[in-house]
Amino acid sequence: MKKITALWMLPTLLLLAACGGSTTNSSSTSSQTSSESSVSSTMASQSSTEMSTTASTADATQTTQTSSTETEEQTTRWNETKADQLADFMEDWGTEMEQRYQAYSPGNTVDLYGLALPDGVLSGSDKWQAVIDGTPIDIAWSETGESEAEYTLVAVYSDAETQDYLEKHVYFFTIHQGEPMVLVTSQNQGNEQNYLYFSETENAALKDGFRDIVMGD
Repeated sequence: MKKITALWMLPTLLLLAACGGSTTNSSSTSSQTSSESSVSSTMASQSSTEMSTTASTADATQTTQTSSTETEEQTTRWNETKADQLADFMEDWGTEMEQRYQAYSPGNTVDLYGLALPDGVLSGSDKWQAVIDGTPIDIAWSETGESEAEYTLVAVYSDAETQDYLEKHVYFFTIHQGEPMVLVTSQNQGNEQNYLYFSETENAALKDGFRDIVMGD
């Protein structure tokens, strides 16, 4: 009888052992899956952090480049941006003075009583000599505000085409020894020396406006 009972219990023990093994394997698989999910989550978090860092670095680089460009434009004595600012200023100032000013440059000259400016007085010209307080000056055109001349000419404005005779003005916007200086002439007669006489403008608004533009204020 004991032998029969032992034989009957053997399948039951084998079944329990199989179930126990299955439970252990299932638990192990579940633990492994959980670990893999944790690793994947960590990698995804690291990837997100790297992308965020890359984006932040790119933004910082762009900001630095933009700031550098703006600083360079401000510190450059003369450039296209400052020329545009002067054009806007001269339009407003001319309206205030009830005058209409146009811009001129080498090859695009204004006729001041028969003299083509600025070409007629620039360095190397054998036509007329620019003079301040009776002293001949060396003056050269530049689009950067830099030249070897004593006076660097960066802009010319005149109301000669719209003003009445004997009421015409020509303004030379120059940089002299690193300082902005606005020269003006209204000369309407020639002379034996072929001198074109300039003087510094006395208009405070014009002087201050040009200075602010050159200095980047």
